Amino acid sequence: MLLVGATPMAALAQGASDPRPVLLDQETTHIADITVDGQQYSVYRHENIFSWASGIDIYTNSERVTSESTAEAVLTELAQRRAAQDLGTEDIDPLRTTSQNVSTAASNVSSTATSINETLVYMERMKTVRENGTTVYNASVQAAPQITDFNETAHEALPELRSFDNDSTAYRSNATTLIGLLEQRENGTDIDPQRLYAQYVATLEAKNDVSDHLGYEGIDEQLSGMAGTSEAIAMNVSSVPERGNETAQHFWRVHNESTVTANQTAALALSDYEFDDVQDRAESLEEGWMDDWNSRQNPASTVYQSIAAIVVVIGVVGGYVTWRRR
Repeated sequence: MLLVGATPMAALAQGASDPRPVLLDQETTHIADITVDGQQYSVYRHENIFSWASGIDIYTNSERVTSESTAEAVLTELAQRRAAQDLGTEDIDPLRTTSQNVSTAASNVSSTATSINETLVYMERMKTVRENGTTVYNASVQAAPQITDFNETAHEALPELRSFDNDSTAYRSNATTLIGLLEQRENGTDIDPQRLYAQYVATLEAKNDVSDHLGYEGIDEQLSGMAGTSEAIAMNVSSVPERGNETAQHFWRVHNESTVTANQTAALALSDYEFDDVQDRAESLEEGWMDDWNSRQNPASTVYQSIAAIVVVIGVVGGYVTWRRR
């Protein structure tokens, strides 16, 4: 079923290519003209007296498109253009809010990553600083064995935190561009639907990339665990004679920033903003249209076969009736 606007039979002349109905076609509807890769196509729906001979035909230069890959390319782009119409001003506020929240979280994540990295650098340097016959690092580890776990966890977490920062920047940039296009369209500017849909997809993918960092085993859980470890280390090393207070200050900073950032990223809840419905509609339209296009292949043959089958049935019934009358 086609859930799009249609042009009645009287307006068929608007099509770039005229349709070619077959025997027993009852109605022909002009769906759209569309240009794909510089080639113009006309899309029509034909309703035949036999429902299984009904479906979609695509024409270019007055010839039917018989290539499945070409039909798929045309119908995919048409579906995306139609789905892009669903994007409206009601999407602007959620886009702006989520991108701002993500940007704020990314700023805190970046600051936390800096604190973690500085602590790692500091502890590495303390391996060469000796006081009271031992290195500051060894004295600290003796008082707080969790430092070994912290080092391992921190080295694993830093790439993830930096990736979140990069993905957040991409989402903010794409969301801002999409908001601009929607506002321009709302103000009467003619925006290419394909450009709008492409920007929508880029924004959706960027949003999904950010979401991949959240939730189960996401950065919020990593930072929460690191906050607890850092707190324990800070409490244990603070009384160490070998620069205990200085070492504790590094871990207290990691604890404080990790706690705030973990709570903030956990509260982002990007999944609450359902933004993939436009893509779902485009895919649904394309799938339905391709089914309709496939059903319309060899329509004349289908009609003649159906007529032949009816003739055979009539002949059989007629023969049976004649036999019964004898």
